Amino acid sequence: MPPPDGIFDLPVAGQPDVSAALLQLGVQVAGLGLGTVDYVNDTITLDTRAAELFDLPALRPVPRDELHARIHPEDQPHVQHEVEALLAPGQPDIVDVVHRVPRPDGGHRWLSARKQVTFTHDADGNTRPVSGLVAIMDISALKSHEDRVVALMGEMNHRLKNVLTIVQSIARLTARTTDPQDFLASFNARMAALGQNQNLLMQQAAVGVQLGDLVREQLSPFASKTDPRITVEGPALILRESAMQSIGLTLHELATNATKYGALSVSEGRLTVSWTLTDETLSLYWREDGGPSVKAPEHRGFGTSVLQTMTEAALNATVTQDFDPKGLRWSMTCPVQAIRDTNPPR
Repeated sequence: MPPPDGIFDLPVAGQPDVSAALLQLGVQVAGLGLGTVDYVNDTITLDTRAAELFDLPALRPVPRDELHARIHPEDQPHVQHEVEALLAPGQPDIVDVVHRVPRPDGGHRWLSARKQVTFTHDADGNTRPVSGLVAIMDISALKSHEDRVVALMGEMNHRLKNVLTIVQSIARLTARTTDPQDFLASFNARMAALGQNQNLLMQQAAVGVQLGDLVREQLSPFASKTDPRITVEGPALILRESAMQSIGLTLHELATNATKYGALSVSEGRLTVSWTLTDETLSLYWREDGGPSVKAPEHRGFGTSVLQTMTEAALNATVTQDFDPKGLRWSMTCPVQAIRDTNPPR
């Protein structure tokens, strides 16, 4: 199969005798576009691929200014500076530039261009550029990948700072409300709950974390996911990360208390976790029945702070706790916008 029309059909000053067909095939495989520059007439001639990248006619000279005008306005000063440096006597005769070219759809493509210039010397010893060869590659996919990596690193940095803030808060409140001899066990348990949140976040990063999955994950250390004593019910709701952390820690405290003193401490106990959802409001309910008689705690500890103060502050929520002797009743109502992920993964 003969190679397609390209830059190798055009004469280039100083080009060695090579197999045009083989070289053209290699250029195609590499995805390169090529162009020759005529500095005497201030024109550039592009092969089919390079012309496509700049949306210019192929295989005929066009003014260099016309090509430079296709470069993104924000990138033109940098490109112009590099070209001027390239053409200055005594400077390296090869330059690499990366720039954008706007597309008709409003987006842009990223191009990497590498140019080499041939100079001549006149009788007076002056040096001037005569011709040049430029190789152009579309690196839009690479730049898109780089942007995703940068965004991911920024997101991970943001998450790490959030987690550290939560850890510091848990440590301070646990130390303030827990006997010193019980601090380590209480703190480790809360760190485990936080770790479960992070595991769930990573496992479901592609689709987002559902409230129902978060509830079941936080209950899993205390009872099997098929435990007949537990009912979990409510509509689908993908949580934003900050809400997931707050709700996850709250569920952990509720489950810990239910296992120690409440419905999950006995075989006949029952626990129902449910929620309702409107366009504006989420209402989350925790209801225990059939356990030991309930009474209000004598002092305000870490659990109380999490179940009410921290939850209300983090989610702009209204929290109620009813220490009904038949079983704890806890509920939270908050704006949907405070907890729903408005830009879930796809």
